[in-house]
Amino acid sequence: TTEIYTLSLHDALPICSTSASAATAGAAELAPTSLSTVLGAVTEISKAAQQKAFPGVAAPVNVAVSKRDGDFQNNTAMALFGMLKASGNMPAAIKAPKDVAETLAAAMQECDSEGIFAKVEPVAGFVNIWISKSWQAARVQNIVKYGVLPPPTEKKKAIVDFSSPNVAKEMHVGHLRSTIIGDTICRMLEFSGHEVERVNHVGDWGTQFGMLISHLKAVFPDYATKPPPIADLQQFYKDAKKIFDEDEDFKKRAHEEVVRLQSGDGSSRYAWGQICDVSRREFEKVYGRLEVKLTEVGESFYNEYIPPVLEHLQQTGVTSDSDGALVIFPPGTVHEQPLIVRKSDGGFGYDSTDMAAVWYRLFEKQAKWIVYVTDAGQASHFELIFAAAKYAGWVEPATRIDHVPFGLVCGPDGKKYKTRSGDVVRLVDLLDEAVSRMYAVTVEHNTERVERTKAEAEAHGHVAEDVALSDEEIREASRVLGYGAVKYADLKSNRNSNYIFDYDRMLDPRGNTAVYMLYTGARLCSILRKAGAEVGSAPAQALLAQTTLTLEHPAELAVAGALIRFQEALERATSTLLPNHLCEYVYDLCGKVSSFVRECKVLGSPEQNSRVLLVTASILTIKQTLALLGIGFLDKI
Repeated sequence: TTEIYTLSLHDALPICSTSASAATAGAAELAPTSLSTVLGAVTEISKAAQQKAFPGVAAPVNVAVSKRDGDFQNNTAMALFGMLKASGNMPAAIKAPKDVAETLAAAMQECDSEGIFAKVEPVAGFVNIWISKSWQAARVQNIVKYGVLPPPTEKKKAIVDFSSPNVAKEMHVGHLRSTIIGDTICRMLEFSGHEVERVNHVGDWGTQFGMLISHLKAVFPDYATKPPPIADLQQFYKDAKKIFDEDEDFKKRAHEEVVRLQSGDGSSRYAWGQICDVSRREFEKVYGRLEVKLTEVGESFYNEYIPPVLEHLQQTGVTSDSDGALVIFPPGTVHEQPLIVRKSDGGFGYDSTDMAAVWYRLFEKQAKWIVYVTDAGQASHFELIFAAAKYAGWVEPATRIDHVPFGLVCGPDGKKYKTRSGDVVRLVDLLDEAVSRMYAVTVEHNTERVERTKAEAEAHGHVAEDVALSDEEIREASRVLGYGAVKYADLKSNRNSNYIFDYDRMLDPRGNTAVYMLYTGARLCSILRKAGAEVGSAPAQALLAQTTLTLEHPAELAVAGALIRFQEALERATSTLLPNHLCEYVYDLCGKVSSFVRECKVLGSPEQNSRVLLVTASILTIKQTLALLGIGFLDKI
């Protein structure tokens, strides 16, 4: 694993000249593994300027993206003026916040040794900042040279608990959000340099397995020598539940099977394992379609940890007796019900398992960041779990534990998403429907494009170019478009809200959809093909070595400004665990790129080589951002 290192200010900002020699002289021969954010670089200069202008005054530096004039604003002057006034050490030249802003602006220009700022302008109680064209150009050229890099980060070992379906039950639309959001969080953390374990905390234990094992033995008596041919696991569960509810003898056998299973009986454990295997094969149909990787660590794994963990909790004095049950009332919480870590009959439930899981992850796995991705309805449960872990003294100050809640998946009518018959929607069917719809659309568009190209060629007396996609290419495009559309529709909104699952909306190529992003990327790839400078090709490498990117047109500057803020978007999405920040970023970037190709001629223009570099950087950034969202990329559609 490549170690992530934090670049110094000088290393992070190596290129500040418009000349080709200066642009390459400051760049390290070895590609850096990360880059500071532009906001971070501006903030560091602002900090140095503040220390230079007002030594000994520790006002927090407040730099933000500008909403009006300039690219950024240093908004520290007002607070500084107040602190200077309160300290009684106000310099004679300072009469108002405006004077503080002027002094800061002058110091910022002096501290900008790398030439990042094109202009620094004090206005009232703040400072407007413009980033130089040459510095932006050099930063974009580094994307072409080194690829898209993450921001610097303190590397942590992270465990992300997501998806977590129940064994013997079909994965349905209710598991969609946890799987998609959890996978994206893993991708963001991994790309940022963290060591990530992707944990699938499947429900593979509990009293329902006595029922299922009894039914398995009754229906498939030769299960021990022949794998049971369970084709429909959901129906198998329903059949077992129906018998359990109606047959007292069956119910008694089911309870006896639970005891045998929990005591380690070989026959029961083997039957349990076969049921789990059938479920895993069904789960993998979903994970394979979504290209989600998970390591199964189910509830059963923690059984052996529960007794010693509870003994430890008793010894540390955080538990109490409540009518024979062992409970925890974490201080500072307002929940009416405590955590019940051992039931009055001596049994264990979800609270017991989750406390054992936290202990295992903190002490056995040595995780410094644990993330649980579940629906919002479990928020109070995890609040109690985290509070109890802190009460027990398990959580160090540097350790972070997060619950990542999310809202419901709703249909176009705004109600919980179900089939017309009222059943829960199978996730496999939902995903395949998106691909099927995109296949029909792509076939239609492919036919139209072939006919249009042929007609244009005939009108000009030319032989028509072969632009037809093969059926294999159409199917691959449909897969990427369909699955990508489902993922993006989920991720683009704040996860705390419910979201509308509507095929017509998510498959629209003109809105804020994955289809629009993918079409934008494919359009840019078409430009590179016509220029003979596809990403990674020898001509593209030669072009990079011979060309210095220049930014003159406003549309070029808009694209460059968006490209160099990728690190900021990723840092914000990762720190808040809100993937919608990345969606907002790539949508904004694609909008600026679309305006650029409309307003600026690339092929055959005097600026072709420079603009090809800008197109290349845009492709790389769009592709990387979509990859973090779990969405593929298409170089032609």
